Amino acid sequence: MARDAEGFNTDLVRVAVTGTIYKAETGAEMPAPGAAVGAEFVPLGTFDDDGVEHEFSEDTEEVKSWQRGTVRVIVTGRSLTLKMNSLESSPAVLEDFYGAIPEIDAETGSVTIDIKPSVSRPKSAYLFEWKDGDDKVWRMLIPTGQVSEVESPKFSSAEAVAWGMTIQALGGGELLAQWQITDPDFAADMPTDDAGTGA
Repeated sequence: MARDAEGFNTDLVRVAVTGTIYKAETGAEMPAPGAAVGAEFVPLGTFDDDGVEHEFSEDTEEVKSWQRGTVRVIVTGRSLTLKMNSLESSPAVLEDFYGAIPEIDAETGSVTIDIKPSVSRPKSAYLFEWKDGDDKVWRMLIPTGQVSEVESPKFSSAEAVAWGMTIQALGGGELLAQWQITDPDFAADMPTDDAGTGA
C-alpha cells in the first residue's frame, strides 16, 4: 500500500505478536535474513504479557552562543536497554539473573547455583527477535551486553515466578546494536535513488 494523500500508510502499523531474546557468546553474528536463529543462541524463553521494553536515550550537551542561544546539540553518549520478565525458570535465565553458572550433580541430578556477595557479570551477545506474521521479522543484535538490573521475583501460588532483568548494550565496539528488518512493507517504504539518496 502506498501512502495516501495525507501521507499515511497503515500497512506500516506493527504489533509484536510474538518474540523472545536469545543469548550467545560475544562475537556471535546476526543470522542471515530469513534464516533460523542458530544453535549458538540460547533462548531466554517465555516472557510475561508486558513483552520486551526497549529503552533508548541520549546524553546531550548544548552549544550556546552569546547572540543566538543554542546553536547546536552534541550527543555525548547513548544508552540502549532491553527489559523483560522471563516466566521460564531455566538454567539460561537463572545464569543471567544471578550472574552465576548452574552446576549439576551427575549422580543426583540436583543443580546448585552459588550466589556470591559480589560478582563480575559476564558479557554476552544478545539477539532480540519479534514477529508480526511470518513475513515480518525484526531482529536486534546487541554484540556486547550485560545484565545491569534485576527485579525481585515473587514466589506465590497465585502467579507464575517471573525473573525480571534489564540487559544493557555496552560500548567499546563500532555498534551498540543493529536492527535487521525483514519486512516487505518497510522495505517498500525506503527512499529510492530517484528521491535523491544516491547509489
